[in-house]
Amino acid sequence: MSCPITMRSLENADPFPAYETLRQQGSVLWDDSLKGWLVLDAELCRYVELNEPALFRNMYADADPLIVELKGGLANITVSQGEQHSRMRRFHQTLLSPRALASYREQLILPIIQAMLDRVLAKGGRADLAADFGDEIPPRVICALLGMPWQDDELIRKTLLLNEEIMKWIGRGYYDEESVRDARAASAAINDILLPFIRERRERPQDDFISRVWKEAPHEYGELSEADALAICRELYLGGADTTVHGIANSLYLLLWNPEMRRVVANDREQLANVIEEAQRLYGSPQWRYRRANQDCNLGGVDVAKDQMLVLLHGAANRDPKRFGQCPAHPDLARPRMRDHLTFGYGPRSCVGMGLARMEMRDALNGVLDRLPNVRPDPDAEPPRFANLFMRSYRPLHVLFDA
Repeated sequence: MSCPITMRSLENADPFPAYETLRQQGSVLWDDSLKGWLVLDAELCRYVELNEPALFRNMYADADPLIVELKGGLANITVSQGEQHSRMRRFHQTLLSPRALASYREQLILPIIQAMLDRVLAKGGRADLAADFGDEIPPRVICALLGMPWQDDELIRKTLLLNEEIMKWIGRGYYDEESVRDARAASAAINDILLPFIRERRERPQDDFISRVWKEAPHEYGELSEADALAICRELYLGGADTTVHGIANSLYLLLWNPEMRRVVANDREQLANVIEEAQRLYGSPQWRYRRANQDCNLGGVDVAKDQMLVLLHGAANRDPKRFGQCPAHPDLARPRMRDHLTFGYGPRSCVGMGLARMEMRDALNGVLDRLPNVRPDPDAEPPRFANLFMRSYRPLHVLFDA
């Protein structure tokens, strides 16, 4: 069945009423704007992701030269397949192990958050916590981990802008002509930023991710060329500036614009972790992910042909009443299995950086509550909107606080 509302038509509009309208039409619907089957059912999304690569495959499994170019190369973990993907995932997990994260938190994450809060406080009682704070943290953290100058404001501005162009290209289905043009320029600019650091660390290694790529990745990947090292570092670089940026904004929105959430956290700061998980479920940053069918199959009563694209609509699946109860559009801090959402993906390609993302979100929100006295929404400022298309968050987040 064709859907009466397409994803492309929802750009910069509130998508959630449309998702519920679509859900009434069925669990699997054809979206002509993305040339694929929307999957709105949480269990079906989990089924597809869990059964990769046997029944379904990642979009990059048969990536053409354009996609490989714009993703940075075949050594990029998202492009890698089969045993190579498993090996590269193991390498990334060593970089982001719980023990490593604890070290990064003390040495890098907390100091960066405090430095950004110093800037917010200098604004004298009024700020946009998305643009002035949340957007600044993840790209600075990942630059610090890569051994790049995280204090460089221009570098951080470019990181955010270039990442946004790549996300637009992915969200519009990879072949939108305007998006391809902009993503190609962004990809070249990203390479220009990273290559000097990659070349320098090959000759003079330090204690950072780029140096560890040269030293440790060959144990899993094999001999590395410069192009291979670039592809690996590109995903690390961009992965730190998309989901977490939007995740911080959405978590701040749920905390500060929902009086009940604020009251609960004021009485029990440990509930902040549940606020963050509900924000990821309700407003998950990536609204969908792509897969392809390896063979003709029936999914949710719909016949899907071999090689057709599946658009796993996580933004809708995370509010599926069959999975999340009778009031899935409302936050519930007592909800069982708080991490049972799809915002970080599911199965063998779930987000390898989810631990880092959760740590940054929690420390960012704790920092706001600790250091911005009486922080509250600014009633006279532009209200937040859940804008964009593929990667979404509530913004602007104009607040007042006692200077």
